[in-house]
Amino acid sequence: MLGSTSSAAMAALPALVRGLTTSSVAAAAVPAVASKSSGGLAAMLGFGSVRVDTPLSEPLPSATAPLKGTVPTVAPKLEKSSLDAGTKIAAIDTPSPVASLSLVFEAGTALESSAHLGASKVLEAMAFKATANRTTFRLTRELEKIGATGSVKAGRDYTAFTLTALRMHTPEAVEILLDAALNAKLSYWEVNEAVAAARAALAEAQKDPNSIIADVLHRAAFDGGLGQPVSLDPSLLDGFTNATLKEYVAAALQSSKAVLAGAGVGLDDFKELANPLVASSSGSGLKASSSYVGGSLNVFATSPLTHVALGFEAKGGLADPKAAAAAAVVKQLLDEGRAVLPFAHKESDVFKSAAAFSHMYKDTGIVGITATSAPAQAGALVDAVVKKVEAVAKGVPDAQLKVAKQLAVGAYKAQLASSAGLAGAMGPALLLTGKFDPADHVAKIESLTAADVTSFVSKALKSSPTYVTYGSMTSRVPRYEAVARKFA
Repeated sequence: MLGSTSSAAMAALPALVRGLTTSSVAAAAVPAVASKSSGGLAAMLGFGSVRVDTPLSEPLPSATAPLKGTVPTVAPKLEKSSLDAGTKIAAIDTPSPVASLSLVFEAGTALESSAHLGASKVLEAMAFKATANRTTFRLTRELEKIGATGSVKAGRDYTAFTLTALRMHTPEAVEILLDAALNAKLSYWEVNEAVAAARAALAEAQKDPNSIIADVLHRAAFDGGLGQPVSLDPSLLDGFTNATLKEYVAAALQSSKAVLAGAGVGLDDFKELANPLVASSSGSGLKASSSYVGGSLNVFATSPLTHVALGFEAKGGLADPKAAAAAAVVKQLLDEGRAVLPFAHKESDVFKSAAAFSHMYKDTGIVGITATSAPAQAGALVDAVVKKVEAVAKGVPDAQLKVAKQLAVGAYKAQLASSAGLAGAMGPALLLTGKFDPADHVAKIESLTAADVTSFVSKALKSSPTYVTYGSMTSRVPRYEAVARKFA
């Protein structure tokens, strides 16, 4: 009996000791502040215990503090140079663990000739396919191996090849990006697949009123390349072949006229990696001129709503930093959806929805507002849109302007918050204007006065308005001449 009792007591002893002692992990982690217990049942039984006397609200006196974040004391700056092939290269060495690289060409729908209509959209669908050095399968697997994502974006006045990967994989990312952009194989079967994909994407875009209005707005506003649609009729791709795409690529993707931009990478390393991978080109690139003319177009479509867009020229475009800043603020002032603007009120309850737009290009642009209403209220809708523009032209209260500037700065900073956004903004800006200075752009926005905004809008209203409607033929909308007279 005595033996069995002793055995049970001994079996329960480890649990009792664990209950009387503090964590052994703490003792191992900070032995200098852990003191041995000098008494108690555990000591009597021969088991030592430890005790940490430092309160949880105070730092441990002997523990080494972990390193703080590696945020630089000085904000990273833009560094620029050129490759041997003539390609301009720029980088901002942000502390992000992600690097985003973008190779930007002066190519897009505005620079397509009649023989190459739709080539930009097909090129988007051909993103990161087979090259002279890699099959599509190998290229895809290499992207997967380093966890990278690649894409092509073709706008009106530029085309950008972008690749984003962890910073540690920058050497592989640079090599893959340049190979995919400059050495594309353009096999006929892959081009045929890309044409089918582009045709399907364009067919979907034709179902979106906002996409159609944006294209029609540019068609009415600009004479020249900028008037060409981004979402063109899918039937225009009938007969498009790999030979057509090769002609366009040979003319458009000129390395000597491109910009290679990187965020999350140092310029010296970036240049050293890219230099041997870019060969010089002898082509003159694509050329197309555009000018703002204004005008009106009406699109008849089966729609439960009537859409109206009214815009004016933003003279100077991106080449005029003050005009670009003013356009960003005016866009916020015209945005009916911004309920946070103080003293803002709806001029009319006719709006079903309303949104401002600002499309800025190298030396011109267009800024304005789109709105929708029921077809029976189409006339009132146009009047409400006109009043909205006139209200900004007459003057803006300081409190409302202050919030509009904050919104414009916030939207711009949000665009640059990621490595991909920073590289995506840096490349086109350097290509089109030769400059990229976010701090200067923010400063110009913040320095705008009510008089500056009024002056910008007054100059814009002196241009011929661009007036576009979309909806049922039953919609009774004012004629262009009647709208234009309101701003004469």
